[in-house]
Amino acid sequence: MMLSRTVTAVWGIFVCVFCVLPCVVLAADASLGTVVTVLRSDQVFRIDSVSRIVAGRDVAWAVLTDYDGYIHFVPGMTVSRRVGDQPLRIEQRGEFGVLFFRKPVHATLEVVESPPSDIYFQSVEGNLRTLETEVNIRSDGDQVIVTYRSVIEPDFWVPPLIGTAIVRAAIRRKLGAVAEEIERRANFRAGQ
Repeated sequence: MMLSRTVTAVWGIFVCVFCVLPCVVLAADASLGTVVTVLRSDQVFRIDSVSRIVAGRDVAWAVLTDYDGYIHFVPGMTVSRRVGDQPLRIEQRGEFGVLFFRKPVHATLEVVESPPSDIYFQSVEGNLRTLETEVNIRSDGDQVIVTYRSVIEPDFWVPPLIGTAIVRAAIRRKLGAVAEEIERRANFRAGQ
């Protein structure tokens, strides 16, 4: 009985030090202006994120709707292209995860745009049972606030003990890269 508790404690320390801590460190480095929270219920992840960026709403809208350009600034994305206009559909392929946990992801998303502030994405096929995402852009002085809310249920197994940290780190890395691209384009525009 005592040996079993010791083994469990050692395993718990191993998971925290070698699995969870690197995910937290990666998430902290991704983007200081992006805060991500993830709640998990079974295999369903509810994600809320807020990015505060020095940019105008028009620049944020241009980046967020540059679907064909995502492969140039979203880490792990290998394909992102329009495949339909009525309704607007986007095909995306890439890799999801961090460190030792990586899974190929593919989805066709139906997109509803309400310029200049709202975008809604819903998966209609691929290896995500559910993907429903709302993005909202609003101005706050010389900054733009991008709010991202998503419900994702992958069609693949995500480890129970460290899955939430993995998802948080992966999402923060991707959304942090989007925030950096918005800021980069805003700086480029200001320098012209």
